[in-house]
Amino acid sequence: MAEPIQGFGGIYPMPEDFIPKAVEHVRAAGGLYLSDEVQTGFGRLGSHYWGHDAMGMGKPDIITMAKMMGNGFPMAAVATTKEIANSFGSKVTFSTYGGNPIAMATGREVLKVIDDEKLQENCQVMGALFMKGLKELQNKYDQVGDVRGNGLMIGIELVTDQESKTPNPELLAEILEKTKDYGILLGKGGRFGNVFRLQPPMCLNAKDVEFAIDVIDRSLQEATM
Repeated sequence: MAEPIQGFGGIYPMPEDFIPKAVEHVRAAGGLYLSDEVQTGFGRLGSHYWGHDAMGMGKPDIITMAKMMGNGFPMAAVATTKEIANSFGSKVTFSTYGGNPIAMATGREVLKVIDDEKLQENCQVMGALFMKGLKELQNKYDQVGDVRGNGLMIGIELVTDQESKTPNPELLAEILEKTKDYGILLGKGGRFGNVFRLQPPMCLNAKDVEFAIDVIDRSLQEATM
């Protein structure tokens, strides 16, 4: 079971070739490979619709998904092979809200909007714009240790300095309040709580990106003066 890019863990992509090799051992032992696409699915990474494709992780046996597929409506889904699905035929299983027609209609409309409004392509373009601006901030501030991610799933790691890369959760907490006061809500993650998680709405535009980068820049400047 793996996220193609760890979300709450700090926006860390899976190491290249790790999952495909791990899956070989798992399947040889009779296990299954599940890709958690709750945060990486539905085009957010820009280059690919699914995170396991973007990360070259191979075809999963099971895919779990939620959140973005409902655009705020509470819903989730599991996709798997016929063989695995049919194995539940002789078991007693149920879901109170499984197959809810309102949720199904909502999910269908969300899929249509993603395609009709080319939101996957927008994630690719706006993500590149974000990365360009954030990399400039990394060069400007010694406290920005790393900027990483794909499409509109980006992490900004804060450190004491770029040489030691010592995590700086105290600085993140201070900047988190400043960005909020300026009108931007950022997520927090990472093992040490020192990584900003940028996973904005897939429909944002260039002006939104410019505003967000300006807010982060001003907040960093004030907090590191």
